[in-house]
Amino acid sequence: MNKAFNWAQEKALSYVQTGKTGPINAWENGPGTDTVNYLPSYWAGYPKRTAFYSRDFCHQLEGAHFLGLEAENFTMMKAFAASANSSKKWFPLWAINFDGSPYTIDYKSDSNFVREVPATFELVEKAHELYCWTGDDRYIQDPNLWEFYEKSVSEFIELHDQQIPNGIAEGTGKGIFDGAASYNEQKDQPLIEAGDALASQYKAYLAFAQFAQLKGDEKVFHEFSLKAEQLKNLFNESWGIKNTPLYNRGYLANGTPVDGWGKENSWFMPMKGITEFGSDRTLNYLTFIDERLESKADIPDNIEAISYIPEMFFLHHQNELGWKWLTYILEKLDQEHSYSSATGRNGDYPEVSYVFIRNVIIDLLGVKPNAAKNEVRTLSHLPTALEFLGVENITLGSSKLAVHHEGITKSTLNYQTGTNPLTWNAEFLGTHPELLVNGKKVKAQTYLEEGVVKSSVVAQLSPGEAVTIQTVN
Repeated sequence: MNKAFNWAQEKALSYVQTGKTGPINAWENGPGTDTVNYLPSYWAGYPKRTAFYSRDFCHQLEGAHFLGLEAENFTMMKAFAASANSSKKWFPLWAINFDGSPYTIDYKSDSNFVREVPATFELVEKAHELYCWTGDDRYIQDPNLWEFYEKSVSEFIELHDQQIPNGIAEGTGKGIFDGAASYNEQKDQPLIEAGDALASQYKAYLAFAQFAQLKGDEKVFHEFSLKAEQLKNLFNESWGIKNTPLYNRGYLANGTPVDGWGKENSWFMPMKGITEFGSDRTLNYLTFIDERLESKADIPDNIEAISYIPEMFFLHHQNELGWKWLTYILEKLDQEHSYSSATGRNGDYPEVSYVFIRNVIIDLLGVKPNAAKNEVRTLSHLPTALEFLGVENITLGSSKLAVHHEGITKSTLNYQTGTNPLTWNAEFLGTHPELLVNGKKVKAQTYLEEGVVKSSVVAQLSPGEAVTIQTVN
């Protein structure tokens, strides 16, 4: 883990383009043109293309945050938001040159450019996630960003809900330059509605509701919280379960549901939490995904697609399966000697290094942020193979934290640096009437969340203070 984490940090930082000059529109077989100054940015996409892609950016930005790339994250997020307009029917650009201009391989005109529905919604969701980690008010106050959020959860959906009018944003079924419903670009089943887009729309509703509440607009908060709830109910009562024992992953233009294996439009549904946590159907679907990935014929060739899988299993507290697929990725990299030489096709794809950093801190250590209030939650997701795991210098707003777990029963938080008191909500799986806080029994709160029973206590820490919390037995 140490070797992989160190490799990931070095590799991810090697993709930073801030302050550099270079060509634009360069790609595998093209030299590019001109020499321009690059924005604060990092490579997110094919490593031979001078661009950052919306899908990759959404998946890399948490890892970038932990590496201190705050200026890059904000600049790239704003570039995508500013690229969406009425002429593009509020789709953002799919790819942007490091200088901020459209990447012409993927953009010919405002009516002829690559666009995939989930990316629009993921950008809204991930902007809110960045706010949670940074407490940066620009994610709320910037006019380009706010217009993009508003349009994405309103007019964008209205403009792209024409063939099966039901409040779900659609693709055209005609390919990526006309608007694809899914990140899975397969052509044998031209989906009009897709599970990854619907699940991402759900997360965008939740994010926008939170943004509205932060602005003090309780009416909009309740409106979009309700929209999220209604969309989740539609999925779990009709759209997702019609004529299938598992879950549908999309619909054709004639209204026919499509189930079975769809890669991204399969695993995004549980990964975004739109399936019911802890239900038999969801648990069976997670088993189905694992089995299909085990099939050599069904596992994606591109390792960056598999890099979503650990996140999905850890979210649903399937820690052993999450670890299984995280180590699968590590073994693929190690076979290429990527840890030592930083070479190899899989290791050279930027998404892999950034996402691994995210996997360790968010998925294994279970760190959940609220930087604006200097609050943090933790819940160990360590598998049996890891007796302990810790990471220092985790950035939460202007604070630095070290989080360390011993199995799933003992957690230590060291408030390394900061200016204000830190609130730590230490969570543990199971029913625990009491927890030990620095060796003293404290009454715990127990509740059902994400399909599992959790127990927790809250501790207040001053800068420089460390607290250890563990189960009694």
